[in-house]
Amino acid sequence: MFKHKNKRLSNRYLLLSLVVALVPLLVFSGLYDTYLNQLVVKISSEQLSTRVATVQNEFQANLRERLYQLDALTDELDNPRIYTLNGAQSLAPELQTLMRIQTDLQNVYGIAFFDENKQYLWSFPEYAYSQSRYDQSLIYPVTQFESAEIYGPESYSFDRPSSVLLLKQVNTSNFDIEQAPYIGIILRFNSLASIPKILSVDGVYTPFLDVPGDRLFDIVGQPVDRETSINTSYNLLANWSLKLRQNKDLSSPPSEEMRYWLILLVLLTAAGLLLLHWYISKRLNRQLDKLIDHVESIAAGDLDSPVPLQPGTELKRLTLAIDRMRLQLHHVIQASVEMERQASLGQLAAGLAHDIRNPLTIIRMTIQTLIKRESNPQHNEMLVMVEEEIERVNRVIENLLNFARPTQPKLEKISLLELLEGIRALVNASARKQNVGITLDCDPLLEITADLSHIRQILMNLILNAIQAMPIEGGQITLLGSKKDGQIILSVIDNGKGIPISLMPRVSEPFFTTKSAGTGLGLAICHVLAKSNHAELSIESQENSGTKVQLCFQNDRIEEDKYE
Repeated sequence: MFKHKNKRLSNRYLLLSLVVALVPLLVFSGLYDTYLNQLVVKISSEQLSTRVATVQNEFQANLRERLYQLDALTDELDNPRIYTLNGAQSLAPELQTLMRIQTDLQNVYGIAFFDENKQYLWSFPEYAYSQSRYDQSLIYPVTQFESAEIYGPESYSFDRPSSVLLLKQVNTSNFDIEQAPYIGIILRFNSLASIPKILSVDGVYTPFLDVPGDRLFDIVGQPVDRETSINTSYNLLANWSLKLRQNKDLSSPPSEEMRYWLILLVLLTAAGLLLLHWYISKRLNRQLDKLIDHVESIAAGDLDSPVPLQPGTELKRLTLAIDRMRLQLHHVIQASVEMERQASLGQLAAGLAHDIRNPLTIIRMTIQTLIKRESNPQHNEMLVMVEEEIERVNRVIENLLNFARPTQPKLEKISLLELLEGIRALVNASARKQNVGITLDCDPLLEITADLSHIRQILMNLILNAIQAMPIEGGQITLLGSKKDGQIILSVIDNGKGIPISLMPRVSEPFFTTKSAGTGLGLAICHVLAKSNHAELSIESQENSGTKVQLCFQNDRIEEDKYE
């Protein structure tokens, strides 16, 4: 039994998924200690020195690029009037464009101009710098970098980001003065502070930037308490240095307690996966067993029981597909049985018509002759009764022929109002005898395309059935013609005894009748004639409340068939 269950496709897939999930987990738990122990080796002193050297070079290269930028500007800004308080008005449009391009860089705020005594004059853009910010930078020591000086960074403020001033004297060869003025580029301090961020990638070290004024900043330019523990320090410039703090939690090997927690986590995960596998496998197998049982019942011939819908997208689609297959098989088998029955009835009807109607015709002619010659009233009445019974047998044979071999419909345009009024006139006498009233409600413009004799025969059968279903005290029949959703609907509605629920599935079966003298072919013939005219006959009934029979026409489809 266990071996048979393991052959299930669902079990194989779930077991495979369990192995795929557990093996990497177990391997990971085995290698976890090794990985943590090697983490410190990975961030070795040699690798750290390489990264620190990269930060030092990048820091100086960044400042050197700004220095080259200042040199390029001094070559263009060689007009002494620029280095005055109103120097902004002396800028030509092309120089303004050049300075705008230079200050559009992400790490540059603007350009500042100073006189020969390093007194602040003006800045471009105007809001990029101010005298107060310059004065604030002078509080801290000035750092010499090659041919330039570094001022700042200014004190941290929530109102504006900190900046650093890189100041350089203009080349005196461009001016007819003894001492040349100064030009400075205003840098984003954040751009300098973020350079050491490559040291924090592994999380083992946290870098800080130590700047003039004994101040400490993190890699986003936020001030840090000087009491922060620092493990190592590296020089970047004079008064500028790189500080590193080692994170002990990441660089030290895991403790014994951590190992136990890891083992417990692995065991709990494995148990959870096993429990999940057992639950999913059991649930899936139960659903599949239900589907298999219903498929086997369908194969055994049970086409009436619907397949219960199973939860889950795939199983739901499979259930719906099996149920559609059941319905299609049911319809195909019913259609085949109906065709065979029609063929058998056709052969039977043809034989009856040939073998019974000819003798009946001779007997009827003989009876009619005897009626004319018989002088005894009692005998004459008996002969008339024989003739009526012969006529009734003839009608039964005629109904059987109509059911088995209906004539092809001769399509024509039919006015519903005229049709219903004509039929009401024919049955009014019979209806009045049983105290039945017939009302008519139909749009005079409604028309259908069908065989007039067929539709008249259908309506006559339905109305006569309705009259016979009325109680002794009488009732009411309504003939209704309407149009809904592109369909033209003929309705025969009565308030008679109605049809019991137990008999509803059989009322349209041939030869089924509740009348003592009925043949059971009336409604069966109506269904056949309605189908041949591309109409659909439906019956709704409630016991002791009445019956509603509807004949629905699809006129557009009939028109297409007419011209094929």
